Amino acid sequence: MVEKPEHGTNWESFIKMLLSRLDIPTKEDINFLHRRLDKLEQLLYQELPAKKNKKIKPVARKKSASSIVLDVIANHPEGTNFKTIKAATGFNDKKLRNIIFRLDKIKRIKRVKRGIYKKA
Repeated sequence: MVEKPEHGTNWESFIKMLLSRLDIPTKEDINFLHRRLDKLEQLLYQELPAKKNKKIKPVARKKSASSIVLDVIANHPEGTNFKTIKAATGFNDKKLRNIIFRLDKIKRIKRVKRGIYKKA
């Protein structure tokens, strides 16, 4: 016959021991992390004191490759060839052919004849 302990098994301590050994966060750990995150969010969203005479510099945007090719084609109203566009942009053949294909597809440029393009 198996003897039962008088006080019974302390399930709460067993669960805590199991959670700590398996490195599973408890409800208290999660609540602690939530409080820390709330404090960090409050710090992030606080208004910083305004600095006087501080001018904001505009961000210089780089032109896309398509707009560069379109500008080169627009500089030649009678039309320009592939070789001229390649020399002006410095792009490799495949990239340039893809850009020209897309620009023609969206009707930004017009193919005058084979290898000659002008702005639509």
